[in-house]
Amino acid sequence: MRDDPAEGGRVLVGSGGLASSPLTGTVFIGYSVLEEFQCRGYATEAVRHIIPAAFSLPGVRRIMATTYPGLIASIRVLEKNGFVYAGEGPAGRGFEEGTVAYVLEKPGASL
Repeated sequence: MRDDPAEGGRVLVGSGGLASSPLTGTVFIGYSVLEEFQCRGYATEAVRHIIPAAFSLPGVRRIMATTYPGLIASIRVLEKNGFVYAGEGPAGRGFEEGTVAYVLEKPGASL
């Protein structure tokens, strides 16, 4: 959501969220921005706000996101937020084939 007085209030620009896996200490995040609002920093800002929420969950040591190798803007969103390339996405566990994974480790967490 963003404030847009010209539109008479708040406007939905995209969505984001997380799903945790307590057994692995990993939180999986996702985000999407409507096409007309892309390239304005909204995804970067959304991920920046999701990170502390994810790391505040009990037992979470790592955040993972997947994207397609050709989605350079999405990769940049993750890299700007400290995520590093971790290889091909974990196919067969609910992730789409052909994706790549990026992870962010919790500072000070033992793996």
